[in-house]
Amino acid sequence: MKKCVLLFCLASLTFSNLNAQETSILWEISGPGITKPSYLFGTLKFIGEKEYFLPKEATEKIKASELFVIEDQVDHHAQHELNKALHYPKGETLATHLSATDYQRVVDFFAQEFKITKPQFESKYARLKPLAISISMTRLALGEDVKFYDIELLRFAKKNKLKTFSLESVQREAEAINTFSIEDQSVALLHSVENFEKQKEEFKKLMADYPQGNLEEIFEYTLHPLENNGQFIEEFYFKRNEEWLIKIEKMVKENIAFISVGVAHLEGDRGLLNLLKSKGYTLTPITVTR
Repeated sequence: MKKCVLLFCLASLTFSNLNAQETSILWEISGPGITKPSYLFGTLKFIGEKEYFLPKEATEKIKASELFVIEDQVDHHAQHELNKALHYPKGETLATHLSATDYQRVVDFFAQEFKITKPQFESKYARLKPLAISISMTRLALGEDVKFYDIELLRFAKKNKLKTFSLESVQREAEAINTFSIEDQSVALLHSVENFEKQKEEFKKLMADYPQGNLEEIFEYTLHPLENNGQFIEEFYFKRNEEWLIKIEKMVKENIAFISVGVAHLEGDRGLLNLLKSKGYTLTPITVTR
């Protein structure tokens, strides 16, 4: 079956409406019912510590806001619930769902690429679902500490005494993740193992492209490939965007809000930018600088 990269799939499905001159990771929201503009910021889930970039334009807008909003909660309970979604149920491991040959391919890959022995792999990684293993591979390949945008932004918002809010519960994200079947996740993991050198270069380019807001470039690179899984894209991106839209409309009419979501949620016919525009709001890109 034809394989593709997740965000590349999204781009192929939805990118045609993007104006090449309107690219940014930070957008101003204005329009009917809004007395003062609010802001929409697209982030990566994580990035290498050396590559971490938080534009001064974003920090200035956070300071000027009354409400800081992220996708879902960032606390111990949320982490516990998300971990549950990313781990196999008790009694199952990666070995349960792969053939003996494919399982050994993954084990050998971790030994060769990361110097992680089979006992270490089975202790720390084998109970993770393939999606979580793919993410771990990208993080390990950085060879450095990583920063999580949600955590850094939330810390900054609290330091500046903003009210904080989440667009959904972590259980909702977990529900969406679980629409990506274990079988398709397994295919994606094996594809990552076979093409990891290319994926490492792609992720480096993703990190380099991010500050410039080159959304087309960003959509072409991602953490892991998968089958062109329309159901997963529908559930994880489009439906959640539409659920968030209702809450975002209320927030921006009642507060000066700074809303931070994964950059993949911004673009496309059913991305947040177009959804807000379809409701009559004006989305203006803000140039960001280091």
